[in-house]
Amino acid sequence: MTEKKDITKTRNSLFLFITGCFFFLPGKAQNSDFSVWSNMGIKHPMTKDFTLGGNIEFRTKEQFKEIDRWAAVINGSYRLSPVLKLSAGYEFHYRNRNEKGWKARQRYHIGATGKIRCSLFKFSLRERFQHTWDKEKTDFHLRSQLKAAYVPHSGEVSPYAAVEFYNKLNDGFHLSRTRYQAGVEWQLSPQWEMEAYYLYQSESDRKKHISGLECTYSF
Repeated sequence: MTEKKDITKTRNSLFLFITGCFFFLPGKAQNSDFSVWSNMGIKHPMTKDFTLGGNIEFRTKEQFKEIDRWAAVINGSYRLSPVLKLSAGYEFHYRNRNEKGWKARQRYHIGATGKIRCSLFKFSLRERFQHTWDKEKTDFHLRSQLKAAYVPHSGEVSPYAAVEFYNKLNDGFHLSRTRYQAGVEWQLSPQWEMEAYYLYQSESDRKKHISGLECTYSF
C-alpha cells in the first residue's frame, strides 16, 4: 500500500511539473516568437539492436505567419546494452533567412543515450555532438538532454518532461541555448507512434514558444 502511495505521489508530482511547463514558462518571456514544429518519420529494425530511420520536418516562425525551414533526416541507432544506445544521423535543412532568402545547410550528429528505470518511471541522459555548416559559417555544439517519463504497465500513453542544454564549441565551451519540453507519447498501434509537446526555447537575444507534433511509422 505504501509503495502504491509513493508511486501515485511521484506521478502527481511529474504531472504538476509538466503542467507548469505549459502554463508558467510562457509568462516568463516578453516579445517572444510562437512556432509550430511537425515531423513525419519512419523506422525499421534491421536487427534486434540496430534500427534505421528517416523523417521530414516542417517548422514555422514569426507567430505562425512564415515558414522557418524544411528538413530531411536520415539516422540510425545501435543498442549496446539495455541501458546504453548509440546514434548517428545526417540532416539537410532548407531555411528561410528573411532578407537573405532561402538557404541550404547540412548537419551530422553522433551521440549516446543512457537510460535507467525506477518502478513506473524512466530517466535518460543523452549527449549529442553536432556539426552544422553552410556556405557562410560552421557551428559545433554539444547537446545534453535530461528526460524523465512516466511509463505505465500498459505502455500506451507516457507523459514526460525534459531539459536540454546547447553548449557551443566554436570558441571554447559556453551555453548558447536552453530548451524546456513537456509532452505526451502515444503508442497508437504496433506500427504507429505519436508525440505531442510544448517546448520553450531560451537564448540570450530571443525566446520561442513551440507546439510540436510528431508521427512515426514502424515497419
